[in-house]
Amino acid sequence: MIILEIEMLFSTFMLEISKARTEKEVYTALLKTIKNVIKYNRAFVIKDSNVILSDPLEARIDLSSYADYLEWLKERLLPAFVPEDENKVIGFIPLVKQDKLLGIAVVETNQEPTFEVSNTLQTFAFLTGITVENLVLLEQVQDSEKYIKEILNSLSDGVFVVDKGVIEFKNKKALELLEKYNGLDEIIIEIAQIGEKTGILTKEIGNEYFAIIKNTIDYLGSEKQIINVSNVTSQMELEKLKQLDRMKTEFVANVSHELRTPLAAIKAYTETLLNMEVDPESNKEFLGTIMEQSEKLEMLLNDLLDFTLVESGTMELEFSEFEICKLVDSVVKKLIKLSEKLGVKVLVNCDSFEVKADKKRIFQVIYNLLDNAIKFSDKQKDERIAKIAVKKSEDDLVIIVEDNGIGISPEDKEKIFEKFYRGDRSLTYEASGTGLGLTIAREIIRLHGGTIEVESQKGEGSKFIVRIPQRA
Repeated sequence: MIILEIEMLFSTFMLEISKARTEKEVYTALLKTIKNVIKYNRAFVIKDSNVILSDPLEARIDLSSYADYLEWLKERLLPAFVPEDENKVIGFIPLVKQDKLLGIAVVETNQEPTFEVSNTLQTFAFLTGITVENLVLLEQVQDSEKYIKEILNSLSDGVFVVDKGVIEFKNKKALELLEKYNGLDEIIIEIAQIGEKTGILTKEIGNEYFAIIKNTIDYLGSEKQIINVSNVTSQMELEKLKQLDRMKTEFVANVSHELRTPLAAIKAYTETLLNMEVDPESNKEFLGTIMEQSEKLEMLLNDLLDFTLVESGTMELEFSEFEICKLVDSVVKKLIKLSEKLGVKVLVNCDSFEVKADKKRIFQVIYNLLDNAIKFSDKQKDERIAKIAVKKSEDDLVIIVEDNGIGISPEDKEKIFEKFYRGDRSLTYEASGTGLGLTIAREIIRLHGGTIEVESQKGEGSKFIVRIPQRA
């Protein structure tokens, strides 16, 4: 065979197998090419001891007659031609891929081919082996891809794959989420571009809560972000209900304790006065204690009553004009005994001016904040300070209550304004109260059209900043 013919055969063969989509189509192209090389009479393709293709179609072969040759070829893996008589030669051409026998092409021809032709046939067989193996791998990949897609589409979570800021894959649930929630795709891309390779966060989208889990993988040298989006609204609501139930239980126990303590003191001192004769000085001291505990009891009950107003949304304000510094002084005087008892120095810095607000409610807010600043002082510190500053900023009344106490943890800082919430449980027995003070204070400030913010660091202290717009 001349070189030009061989090149044409190779070009034709490569074109044929490039179009093939099944093993049978590849084997058909091989037999067609072999026929152009050695002009066989019959040809067969054998795989796993079975004939899977014959040319012509009605041709038959007894494989048992060639069992020894077939076993020999499995070891040799090279073409072999065996003369059966003067005009008949049987050729065995193994189809090999990386020393793996995929099949055997058996041809019946009139004469044994030359060494060069045999090598050419071996090359065709080798290319056939590669193509068949690749087709098998492609089929396996397609089956795996289909299987994986079916699994991903059956998930109740949305799965996104992001590459270089572009969402390149979305499962069925992810498509549903994108259709339902506008802007979700932007959130997914934003999370994918965050520096951390892995992470989990809870995000509120469209009045529902979603747990978003991010993982980064290296795929063929490219970093891809796998984002899993799971709707956890029901779990969040259930957890909130459980937490609220626990807080209510603690609240009831705490209020019972807080009410019992002053009642017990009032009862004890009253019984003493009724049943014993006491000197005027002791009498005055006992009555003072009864008065003090009565006021404490009154404050607890007022908190409970105010809370019912907050819950029902029926709290109303009574506006009047008053001098703010006089109000601050009255709060400080009210808390002077507590501050002296706990060794807390109260510092006041107040700009004197008239304000228009609900005097009683503003007193209540300042009292609550200063009371907390004193009660939650740090006993480990030599100098314990609670500061209150009042100033006018543009058209706002600004009240700042600051301390160097135990501070608030980041977790507690998000919850201190919630109803029934009490911070450090280890301090509960020391710091009396219902746990409603800040909830009520926030509602009072909100009704005034203002804001209340907190800045705090554990072990360093806290700063509460109240801003109330001034009214004409």
